[in-house]
Amino acid sequence: MKLFATRVWGFGFARLPLATFGVKGNLGRLLTLAKRGDRLVFVGTQTERTAPEHQGRILGMAEIGFEPLRTLDLVEREALDPRDFDAAGNFKFPHAVATTRVWQFEPAPVLTQLLSRQLTMVATAGVEEIDDPADVAAVLALNAVEIDLPPLPVLARMRRLNDALRNTTGPRPTDASYNVDRSGTDGEAWAYALQFGSRNVWKIGWADDIDERCAAVNQHIPIELGGLEQWTVKFRQRMKNREAAYKMEQRVLTLLDAKRKGFERVHCAQADLQSVWARAFLDIVQED
Repeated sequence: MKLFATRVWGFGFARLPLATFGVKGNLGRLLTLAKRGDRLVFVGTQTERTAPEHQGRILGMAEIGFEPLRTLDLVEREALDPRDFDAAGNFKFPHAVATTRVWQFEPAPVLTQLLSRQLTMVATAGVEEIDDPADVAAVLALNAVEIDLPPLPVLARMRRLNDALRNTTGPRPTDASYNVDRSGTDGEAWAYALQFGSRNVWKIGWADDIDERCAAVNQHIPIELGGLEQWTVKFRQRMKNREAAYKMEQRVLTLLDAKRKGFERVHCAQADLQSVWARAFLDIVQED
């Protein structure tokens, strides 16, 4: 489990279960670095807007959803602090991610008395990884009390998705080889998305052994892609059997049909694929 820290003015997640950001890139960095099961740690700023008893303290932590959100799509302007709007009436923190589970530390320790170092300015506007294993262990050892969150449908859906996906990715199976027989249903299989170099070009498929499949695909680079780049595994999803893996492949391709460029290839941004990937998997889980 990785921990990422960000500075906040308070701990109002029982009212507003969102972590908000002023710059889209700061949210994107979190969603790129973190994985399901990782947690976002909240540290009170040392500014007058933060209550004195919270300043410089580690207030709590949260699991997050992995869909980028727009704050004002979920919250009425009247429910937000007037100080969070500029002189022209624009909201300063339009980008958000849902906090699907939140824990409050009781008591909340002073950061500099618990961790080996102070956070940098990166954690003020964005997030900073707590990368010292001893620091991670110290945070996870704190007395954490889970708080109730508002019953928003988006939160319930994201929490189900986190629970379903948390332990479903990992190393390739070692006791089976790739098999193109789609009628087979015995044994676990994997859905995958391969990325061509650093481009927004993806190959969607399924296999018993993804790495073996990727190596085979790299023997036949499409002429129109050319160059020295190769395919690499970007997404891998463990499924209960080959039929489920094939259904996952087909669901993703169907959802991205408008962006398909032939056979199993699609051209789209990684964020678009990630959103579709999560939606497709959740659909299949709910069908079972």
